[in-house]
Amino acid sequence: MMQRKYGISDAILLETADTIIGYLENDINQFTTFDPAEFPATFINTVKQKVTDAFIEGGDTFSKTQLKVQTGMVNKEMDNCKTYMEDLKYWVKKSFIDHPAIQQQFGVNRFGEIFGSQPRLIQFMESLSHTIHTHRAELVATGTPVTLLDQAEPLSTALRDANTTQENLKGNRTITTESRIIHLNSLYDLLRKIEDAAGLIYRNEEAKKNLYRISVNQNSSV
Repeated sequence: MMQRKYGISDAILLETADTIIGYLENDINQFTTFDPAEFPATFINTVKQKVTDAFIEGGDTFSKTQLKVQTGMVNKEMDNCKTYMEDLKYWVKKSFIDHPAIQQQFGVNRFGEIFGSQPRLIQFMESLSHTIHTHRAELVATGTPVTLLDQAEPLSTALRDANTTQENLKGNRTITTESRIIHLNSLYDLLRKIEDAAGLIYRNEEAKKNLYRISVNQNSSV
C-alpha cells in the first residue's frame, strides 16, 4: 500500500507549501544563485502548480462524499424494488392462491433472503421480468395492472446501473487515493529540497532558516 512520506495531514502539507512559496517568492534569487540547476526561475511555478492541482483534485474526502452519495442512490433503488415487490405480492397471492411454489418465484415469503445482499437482489430482479412474462396471462386475468407488470424491467436496470456505478467508485477511489499520495509525496520532496538548501543558504540566520522548515519526515499509511 502506498505510503505518505510526511507525518502531517494533506491539508497541513498544502498549507505549509503555500506558506513556503510566499517566502520563496522573495528569496528565489538566492536559491537560484546557490543552485541554478535545482532552483531555476521557473521553480516557484512548478511548486505552485503542484499545490493547485492537489487543491483542485479535492482529496479523499471528495471521493468519500461521491461514494456516500452513490450508496444513497443504491439504497433508494433497493427501496423502490422493495415497494414494487410488496405491491406485486398482493396480485401474485391472488393469482396463485393455491400455488406456493409459483408465489416463491415472485419472492413471496423470501424478502429477507432476497434483500440480504445487493448481488442477491440484483440477481432476483434480473430474473423477475422473465417470471412475470411466464405467468403474465394468469396475472392479467385476475386484474393485475399491466403498468405494474411492466415496471420490473426498468427497476432492475436502475438498480443494476446504480450498483455498477457504486462498485466503480469503490475501485476508482483506491486508484485516485494512490495517485494523490504520489502527487503529494512529490510536492513534499520539493519542500524538503527547499528546506535542505535553505539550511545552507541561511546557515548563520536561524530565524530565516526556520521559515523553510517543514515537519519531521514520518511515514503514514493510506
